[in-house]
Amino acid sequence: MEISSSTRTTIVIVFALYTALLLGYSLYSRKAMKEGKGDYISKFYTGGRSGGVLMTAMMVSAGVAGAGVFMGVPGFTYTFGASWMVCCFWSMCSNFMVLGLIGKRVGIVARRTNSQTFVELLMNRYNKNKLLGALCCLVVLFFLGAFAVSTITGGGRIFQILTGQDYRIGLAIFTILVIIAAITGGIKGVATAIVLQGIVMTISVLVLFFMGISSTGLSYTGTIQALLKTNPEWFTPQQGIGMVFSYAILWGLTTCTLPHVTMTALTYKDTSTLHQAIKIGTVVVAIWLLGLNGLCFTIKYLFPEGSLATADLGIPTLAVTVMPAWAAGLVLAGVCGAVQSSVGGMAVSLAGTFVSDLYKNLFKPDIKPETLQKLNNASIVVISLIIFAFASNPPQLLASLITYASGGLTVAFSHTLILGLFWKGANEYGAIAGIISGIALYLLIDSGILPLSLGMNACIMASVLSTVIMVIVCKLTPKTPYGIIATWFGKDYPEN
Repeated sequence: MEISSSTRTTIVIVFALYTALLLGYSLYSRKAMKEGKGDYISKFYTGGRSGGVLMTAMMVSAGVAGAGVFMGVPGFTYTFGASWMVCCFWSMCSNFMVLGLIGKRVGIVARRTNSQTFVELLMNRYNKNKLLGALCCLVVLFFLGAFAVSTITGGGRIFQILTGQDYRIGLAIFTILVIIAAITGGIKGVATAIVLQGIVMTISVLVLFFMGISSTGLSYTGTIQALLKTNPEWFTPQQGIGMVFSYAILWGLTTCTLPHVTMTALTYKDTSTLHQAIKIGTVVVAIWLLGLNGLCFTIKYLFPEGSLATADLGIPTLAVTVMPAWAAGLVLAGVCGAVQSSVGGMAVSLAGTFVSDLYKNLFKPDIKPETLQKLNNASIVVISLIIFAFASNPPQLLASLITYASGGLTVAFSHTLILGLFWKGANEYGAIAGIISGIALYLLIDSGILPLSLGMNACIMASVLSTVIMVIVCKLTPKTPYGIIATWFGKDYPEN
């Protein structure tokens, strides 16, 4: 669609002011990181374990519902049919799954073992096995890196809508902002920015929803009825009920085991904070999901096939079409800021995996703190540039890459983390077997070499089979040392 030069100018000015505000906030957060509790590593990766209610709630919300919810899922729904809305609604339980199911236990054990990263947590559970640590690092670097690529791609595409300029220019700007935010503030700087982003995005979604549904000139049900007449096939699952069901599990239930989401449980302050964050986060994600998915009918009605450069641009295009220029600029700037914060959090996790888990814990345990800090900063720059390089040639649909990345993380870590947290019989041999078999089965089923998908996404059967393999191997191999079991399952430790 064409946007007038005056409208575009207003949008760009609002976007620039908002971005400048975020940049200033990132620089300010550097002071907070320096003055926080704990050493550099603790403050950089866990924020000194002092995260408040809003910070904890918004970190989980952004982790499970970033660019994917604002662009990826609406784009997927626009392309493949209304049934895909149902899949995303399962994400409303993500805050409960992350903080309620595993959050408290992860937080307690992380404090007991002084674990600063996701991989370090798993290594402490599985007898500090270096092979397991190396496998976890490789999986995180590859698949979480792909997740970061999909997320920052969303920001680049919004920039394209805002300015009419080349997508890669926006991508470069986002990359620079991510580097600055991640290096200056660490996870706490990123997380405090996410609080601001979450508030802006929540208000924006509510405003956009009501303005969007009134823009068709019909009632909400009238819009749906009109689509039923003109696009009846759009309401029929085009890829089968099994595929829709598997995506619902992947986008909802298993997100609690994604590394960058689980990391949130390493940062909250105490149990009271955790309980309040569950309630607030659930409401926030519900507003995002119901509001943005509810607009899919409007987008399909207003923008017929071929009228969008890519289906992922449905929501941003709607914002520019139905809202005043300044409001559209604020909405899209807020979403871009959320994308930046999400990618910043992933960059911190990826740097932690490479520097702390792979280099320090496996190869150079006696590294000096100042050397570690320099290496950490350099890693964030390199990782961000790699993400930029891969995002320069993005897929047509963001949800495809998000699903592939989250599927890879799911088959590697769903059983490894859940069984490690709740089953004393889990050991390092079974975990290694589960990760290797999970990734292998995922790639083979996804490529069609093994016809075992049963009409679902490849990660579902890969996860089921690799879990069975992990349990069998655990039963046939030596038990985990008692000291580890006492630390992870004992009752004589403080919980806060």
